[in-house]
Amino acid sequence: MSANCSDLFGDQFDGERALKHIQNQVEFGPRILSNPDIKNNTLDYIERHIKPLATRMTRQSFSSDGLNGVNLWATFVGDHQNANQNRLMLGAHWDTRPISEKESDHNKRGQPTLGANDGASGVAVLLELARIFALNPPPVTVDLVFFDLEDMGNIDGLKFAIGSHHFVKKNSFYRPSGGVILDMVCDKNLEIPKELHSKNHAKNLMDRIWHIAEKQNAKAFLNTDGTFITDDHLPFLKVGIPVVDLIHYPFPDYWHTTRDTLDKCSSDSLETVGKVVASLVYN
Repeated sequence: MSANCSDLFGDQFDGERALKHIQNQVEFGPRILSNPDIKNNTLDYIERHIKPLATRMTRQSFSSDGLNGVNLWATFVGDHQNANQNRLMLGAHWDTRPISEKESDHNKRGQPTLGANDGASGVAVLLELARIFALNPPPVTVDLVFFDLEDMGNIDGLKFAIGSHHFVKKNSFYRPSGGVILDMVCDKNLEIPKELHSKNHAKNLMDRIWHIAEKQNAKAFLNTDGTFITDDHLPFLKVGIPVVDLIHYPFPDYWHTTRDTLDKCSSDSLETVGKVVASLVYN
């Protein structure tokens, strides 16, 4: 596939559509274990938008650390005869943090965050990409995975990325060629440096992504090193699957607070990230 074709499909990414997906998730409320109705509504929302488009979609319920979660896995089989030999995983977490420990107001620290950026933004990009994949089947097989229980870390001794740890362990047969995690990608002043676990263990893939970003003049992708971040890419890296974490850093001042709301989000930022990832898939 030519670079021109990959850019064309990337240009179909609509940041306003993605922003609407954030709005709809936030309107459900915090996606936390103590709100099972809200979690079910969110799952239904994701399924309702993707299931008619994907080749297949499954819910994978799991129990870990005394908690019950659900990962969603949608597959878009590529239209090339060797599509499965170059399989790509795109992932995001759909849960939100049940506490807001970074609040300056101590009375608010026990409240959950709405997670407009931290959770909903990555999901929104995947939902918009699903629309594009359905319209123009990619040349590789693409899996969209929505991870639960990512944001339980450092609460009662729990770890981060519980859902992705379970996904990699349960699906030991699943070994894509590479992958991308989307986390906190809607900020109006989006900055995505090179996350260091990704740089150390998925450098070739990271270089491809940053090359695409440079061609697209996607200024949110900084040609600087960030830091080591614990996120849903780590379980994949640990089994040798190169996965790059695209994440805003330094974290915004509303991170893990009740102020992680829709007004912090930008359709332009979503579109910038979506076009880069789409071009990665189609090129």
